[in-house]
Formats: sequence, C-alpha cells, structure tokens
Amino acid sequence: MASSRSAGPPGRREPPDPDYSDLRALFINCTLKQSPRQSHTRGLMDVSRAIMDRQGVATEVMRAVDHEIASGVYPDMTEHGWDRDDWPAIQQKVMAADILVLGTPIWLGEKSSVCTQVIERLYGSSGDLNEKGQYAYYGRVGGC
Repeated sequence: MASSRSAGPPGRREPPDPDYSDLRALFINCTLKQSPRQSHTRGLMDVSRAIMDRQGVATEVMRAVDHEIASGVYPDMTEHGWDRDDWPAIQQKVMAADILVLGTPIWLGEKSSVCTQVIERLYGSSGDLNEKGQYAYYGRVGGC
C-alpha cells in the first residue's frame, strides 16, 4: 500500500532528524512525600522524562522536599539568618538546565506548598543578568 505522505518535489532532501543531545532538562518534583515514598507526581513526570530521554535530552529528577530549602526570596538564605540552605546548589542545577519542569500535586485546585516555595526561590534569581546583560532565565523553557 502506498504511503499517503508526499515525498515532496523531486531532488528535495528530507531534513535530518533533530538532535536534542545538547539539551538538559531538570525535573523538580514538588510532592509532599519524602523519598522513597511513592509519588503520583513522579509517575506523571516519568512519562515526560521518558519522552525527553528517547529524544536524547539529558534528564535529572529531584524531589525538593528531600532538601533543606530555606524560606525566602534571596539566592542564599544563610546570608539572611538561616543555618542551612540547599537552594544555592539546586539553583546551579536550574541554571545548567535548558528546560525546567516543576511537577506538583494539586490540592483543592492549588499547587503544593513545596512548589510555592520552589517558585519563590526561583524568583530570588529572576533579576540576575547573564554575561550578555540579559535576564538569567532568558532563552530557557519552564513548565508546571
């Protein structure tokens, strides 16, 4: 049976398959459950991660609740009275990624408190500039 897809004009080459192997995606799971407890949010994120993995995107998944993330909107809250803040190391991973995916359970139509905290901490660096004078998050993709 002949394909219904047109081959295009004679002599025209098909474009090469896209190469996404230079992209990095960070998935931050904002479940309220610490590892290794089952997270339905993780199950949904794994579907998206598998699609990216098949396309050659380097992926990493982390659970925010497994880290001591201080409350506040400054890049490092230890400079503002907190004894410990794991956010600076997480922010480095965010900045190394091209794609950021926040996964969150929905409770009564709202994202989790953990997700709210992550968004607040992301906001703490939203005014930073890159080496070109653009906002640090310029040219990046994020989604919930």
